Amino acid sequence: MNWFSRELRHWEKQLLRRWRKDLPASLRKSAASSKTLRNGKISGRKRLRLGILCTCLAFTLAACASLPDAGPVHEGEVNPDSRNPLAQLATGPIDGSTPEKLLADFQQACAAGTYDDYGIAKQFLTSGTRRSWQPKTQVTVLKPKTELKIVFADGSKLATGSGQPVLRVNKVGMRQSFRQEETVKYELTKEGGQWRISSLPDGVVLTNTAFKNAYSKRNVYYWSSDHRFLIPDPRWVPRKNIAQYLLTALFSAPTIDLEGAVSATEPITKIPSNLVTMQGRKAMVELPDTLRLRSETEMARIYQQVNATLLGIAGIDEVTVSQNGKALPDPAEQSAPVKKQMMLGVKNGAVIEESDTRSGVFTTAQDLGGEITWPTPGPVGTDFQVAIRGGKELVRLQRGKAPQVLYRGENLRVPQVDPWGWAWTGDASKPGDMVAVNSHFQVARVKISEGENWKIPFFALSAPGVRGLILWQVGYSFQGRMATVIRAEDGTPTQIKVGKLGTDILSEVASAAWIDSGQVAVLQSGGNPKIQVLAVNSYDETFEAAPKSQYLVPNPSNGNVQVVNELGTRLGHIQQSWRVLGNGVSYPAFAASS
Repeated sequence: MNWFSRELRHWEKQLLRRWRKDLPASLRKSAASSKTLRNGKISGRKRLRLGILCTCLAFTLAACASLPDAGPVHEGEVNPDSRNPLAQLATGPIDGSTPEKLLADFQQACAAGTYDDYGIAKQFLTSGTRRSWQPKTQVTVLKPKTELKIVFADGSKLATGSGQPVLRVNKVGMRQSFRQEETVKYELTKEGGQWRISSLPDGVVLTNTAFKNAYSKRNVYYWSSDHRFLIPDPRWVPRKNIAQYLLTALFSAPTIDLEGAVSATEPITKIPSNLVTMQGRKAMVELPDTLRLRSETEMARIYQQVNATLLGIAGIDEVTVSQNGKALPDPAEQSAPVKKQMMLGVKNGAVIEESDTRSGVFTTAQDLGGEITWPTPGPVGTDFQVAIRGGKELVRLQRGKAPQVLYRGENLRVPQVDPWGWAWTGDASKPGDMVAVNSHFQVARVKISEGENWKIPFFALSAPGVRGLILWQVGYSFQGRMATVIRAEDGTPTQIKVGKLGTDILSEVASAAWIDSGQVAVLQSGGNPKIQVLAVNSYDETFEAAPKSQYLVPNPSNGNVQVVNELGTRLGHIQQSWRVLGNGVSYPAFAASS
């Protein structure tokens, strides 16, 4: 029997079991008394009827599994927060299962656990263990194309599962530490004559595919320390009841690396399970009583946090917020953020622009007054574009006008512009040199919590200007670390706090750039060029760079890694392959967007 036939037989059994369960009692009794079904002998006409019925049931079940939890169905919409409905199906333990079969089916039930609150998975446990097991504590994700390998010992009562994780997140979607090889201990016993799991650790272990079917990476939002900008904090949360899980993450606490850079309310220890109610495409949020809002300003801020967190979910067009049954005043007109695109680059000596509204020359070669590299647009909605002229001047670019010199130095790094209006650069060959300059020619020399005696050839700043990646050079080697920007009350950057997440020791680095607000890429040059992607609260990955890649493109609009090769061709890493996106433009850079 081939794979397709086995799968067909398997789902035929599942559909028949579901059909019989959902039939009215009278029809179920009739079906059970039928000699045709009991004896397994079906006539051609009845086989045809049963085939049609199974086909209809298959389409019906698939459709039901993919429908939203509340609200009307809108024709023609594709919900990116849902996955293959078959991934949501699991069956309980089968009588007579061997320990091996029981554990294999248990893993499948865990993969579907977020859709049924692990109800089926708990059927594989003894009654006592069922009450104490906490599956939501953490989820460990295995490397792609690998599964948990189970080995039995001691007469099939003890089993050890081993696997190589790529990620581990806790119940609010924050990344946790893990070893290269993780083991899970299971103990089995017989209960009611059937094998059941009597001992296992809290949490679940999922394959990479099962995890992506059940979980979605989304942002929750916190205010910057000066309450001027909303800062995204990426989390992995279950797709089922995604709004509830996002708000649970929001009211818990920011990721530890944001400490000192964002403002957040006190974490809520007991978060109600019914924070969100759907009415059509409106999400109605009832804030917990324990969340203390002392002023209208605090009410407006929490409203905007909730609004930004939930409006990105498919099927939600409007958000209302209330507490103790009283609606909070809406601070502004609600609308999902519109992502505008703008790219600057160099072509034939001029700075060119490509955006949603215009394309063409931004500043002519004659007006530039020298060789321009790394033209960098400011965040969407700002008018603060900068570039490096002659390697020694940080200049402000103005459409149709001569650039304005903001800062002079040596070996200036690729500039970065943050939403506060600060352009970051510094001498790449001078140890610890980190400089930020604003449009008023104010210069801030930013302190680094460690490594001030090392050269900093690369510094990349994320879209909201809070997280960054700093790459030091020690001798002929490079070391990268995620970092956080600390600011004064007026937004002036004062310190870069270095975190723990980073790269191994690298022999060669050619470029570094943020891909979105939660992922930063490092291009490793040399004989076998590679790209390493570091992610906030997600898994890192490494893949081969496009041939003859020279540098990365900052803030690519489609969220995929982009490079420019030595021929001036811009390529994007799309579906595990490199595709040509453009030609003839040097130093392309997109406007940052959170």
